[in-house]
Amino acid sequence: MNASTYEEVASTPGVYQPLLVPPAGTSRVDAVRLLAAACTPQVTVTAAIHQPSHSTTARFTLIRDPSVSDGAPGIDDYTAIATSLKENHGWRVLEAGDGSLPVTVMLGLREGYVPGSPVHDAAEVLSLLWFHSASGVFVNRVHLMCARHLDGDVRVHDKPGVLIVGDAAIVPAVASVADRLAQHRFVVADRDENRTYALRRR
Repeated sequence: MNASTYEEVASTPGVYQPLLVPPAGTSRVDAVRLLAAACTPQVTVTAAIHQPSHSTTARFTLIRDPSVSDGAPGIDDYTAIATSLKENHGWRVLEAGDGSLPVTVMLGLREGYVPGSPVHDAAEVLSLLWFHSASGVFVNRVHLMCARHLDGDVRVHDKPGVLIVGDAAIVPAVASVADRLAQHRFVVADRDENRTYALRRR
C-alpha cells in the first residue's frame, strides 16, 4: 500500500454488501427516498447506485462505511434495512460478491468535496490500475450516496464514484490511483480478512 499517503483510520468486523433491486419501474428518486428514510440518528446509510444500461430501474449495493466519529453501521442494522425494503416495498435482496474476488473498494471520482471540482472517469481508474500492475480487477461506475441525520433532518449527498472489485493485491494500486485522483479517503471491504475499513489521506 502507498503507506506514505494513506493510513487506516477506522475498521469494523465483517463484510455485508447486499445488492438491493427495487420493483421494475421504480424511479431512482423514489428508490433513493425509501433508502434514505431507512437511516436513523445512529445508522448512516451508504450505498452505491448502479443504473444498468438496459434498465430504467437503479440498483443499490449497501456499503458499510466506518467512520472515526460515528463508527460503522452494524451488519444487523443493514440486514434490518434490507429486510424491511423486501417485505414492505417488494425489493429483492441479492447476495453480492464473488468468492474469487474478495475485495470491494468504494472510491469517489470527484476531487475533494466541492460540487464544481473536477470529476474523473471510470475508464481512467481502470487505466491507472493497469499502469500499477493490478490484474483481474473490475471497475463499475456508480453514484455513491450517503443518507444521515443532521440537525434533525435527513440529508442525502451523492457523488460520482466507482466500485473496484478484485483480490487483496489491488489495494496498494488503488491507493496510488486514489492519490492521483486527489481523493481524501476510500473504503475497503475484504471478505478474506472479514472486515471493512477506511483509509484516509495522512
